[in-house]
Amino acid sequence: MGRRRRKYRKPQLLRPMRRLPTVFECPHCGARALSVEIRKKERNERGEVKAVIRCGNCGLYAEMWVPEIFQPVDVYSRFLDAYLEGRIEVEFRKEGGGERELSIEELAAGSEEGEEIGESGEGSEGEAWRW
Repeated sequence: MGRRRRKYRKPQLLRPMRRLPTVFECPHCGARALSVEIRKKERNERGEVKAVIRCGNCGLYAEMWVPEIFQPVDVYSRFLDAYLEGRIEVEFRKEGGGERELSIEELAAGSEEGEEIGESGEGSEGEAWRW
């Protein structure tokens, strides 16, 4: 008589934990350069913390108050909803040169004014515009 046969168990492969993203897609320019910073030291009277959203490509900048338990991915989803509905005020700050803050209205007004392209495809300064 033989002894009882042992059951063979395949070793389990350990998968690394999935990490939440920290860099997101910008709704304005479409580049994957939008970062979310949560400043836990800045609080308002309701106990919410300040979140700063900025794009490294187009210079989009926004601030909003969120609950303390929010992660950057939660802040991004709330920002995206507010941006697409037009409920949040955004600025455009470029990192280089002077820090001039432009709102969406100023950008739209600046493009409608005297920057017309003639039939030759040249602007008012004589440079060819490339889009």
